[in-house]
Amino acid sequence: MGRIVWLGHAAFYIEIDNHRILIDPWITNPLSPYRSLDTFTRHFPEIDLVIVTHDHGDHVGETVEILKKYGKARICAVYELAEELAKKAGAIERSIPANIGGPIRFEKLNIILTPAFHSSTIGAPTGVVIVGSKTTIYHAGDTGLFSEMQFIRELYSPTIALLPIGGHFTMGIREAVKAVEILKPRTVIPMHYNTFDVIRADPNEFAKLVKEKVPEANVVILEPGKEITIE
Repeated sequence: MGRIVWLGHAAFYIEIDNHRILIDPWITNPLSPYRSLDTFTRHFPEIDLVIVTHDHGDHVGETVEILKKYGKARICAVYELAEELAKKAGAIERSIPANIGGPIRFEKLNIILTPAFHSSTIGAPTGVVIVGSKTTIYHAGDTGLFSEMQFIRELYSPTIALLPIGGHFTMGIREAVKAVEILKPRTVIPMHYNTFDVIRADPNEFAKLVKEKVPEANVVILEPGKEITIE
């Protein structure tokens, strides 16, 4: 058994197939229960892999400091960004530089960087699919709605989708509901909302609309620091 912990904003801690993964680790974001990285490390003593979807500060977060603190943790991101972050951390040998396309093999997992319709300075913005033995997780990163999500559904059939709903920089509620219609996951966790006023959104409204449009999908609204169990 594994788990997914929402740390606020777009940051998640995931345990899957005995691997411990951080995605977009802005650990001290305004919604996070952790006000320092030291506090976080006491609760999460081991990290195997850090995945960063793009180079904006609210997604890179404390990646460099995490790589320094967790001496065995590796960094996976689009090529230029992975190399840049690993270099800053003095961990270039732990970099897994990749690109949008086919699977990146990490131990027992397959990891796929997917397109994301957004902006970035270093490399391209991405989402990420993590394929485990029983569960497949899609973290959309910062993105607007795009029709090629249908290929993510056809190729990987994500069982859990982590989708932004805050609007302004990403999909809003209406667009995220359409993404659920396209992806057809069993479980949806909304993210990237209410961190700032400009991305204020009501996750209960999102859940209500998903229930109307895609009743087979279960929306789980997590409080920061709370978790769900996965296979």
